[in-house]
Amino acid sequence: MFEEDSQLDSKDSRRSSGRKQKSVTRTFRIKTEWDDILKREADKKGISVNVLVNSILQKYALFDRWTHGYNSISINQQTFQTILSNIPEEKLASIGEKTGTSDVQNILDSIGLPSTYDSFAFLVSNHFGSAERAMWFSCCRHFHDNNDIFHLQHNLGRGWSIFLQEYLLSHLKKLKMRCETRVYDYAVILKIPRP
Repeated sequence: MFEEDSQLDSKDSRRSSGRKQKSVTRTFRIKTEWDDILKREADKKGISVNVLVNSILQKYALFDRWTHGYNSISINQQTFQTILSNIPEEKLASIGEKTGTSDVQNILDSIGLPSTYDSFAFLVSNHFGSAERAMWFSCCRHFHDNNDIFHLQHNLGRGWSIFLQEYLLSHLKKLKMRCETRVYDYAVILKIPRP
């Protein structure tokens, strides 16, 4: 059974809730060349230009505007995987542990969320684990026997899994949360008792 973190996600987006959302009609002037690109992209995806532009604006509102504040960069996955494969696993674990707490706190501060478990779950599910946002992994969140189970799937190899485990655990330790983990070459499982 899959569920979303509705408490935090509903503040930002209600697209998956099935409820009708309020909308605003707004007129923009854009260059013809940008309009042509939007039309071609919408056609390729089988959606309207309106739906495409709304998804672009949603990504800006929920992700892009915050990433400029903490100096995010984009890098090709193949290049990133090559870099990771040349760093010893122990070093990746150490880097994850050292950077996780401060990075996560910085992101929470940037987007105005409190340092709570719900905020952490939101970041894992909707910030790091979203194809429209950070794309660190694909996140499936399950609820089982009063536990949150996060399945974090990626294509970057065991080193990335080890980094992610330590990175996320470091913030959970700060929150005084227990967590069981399993590391695979292309996935990390977090099992966290719900507070």
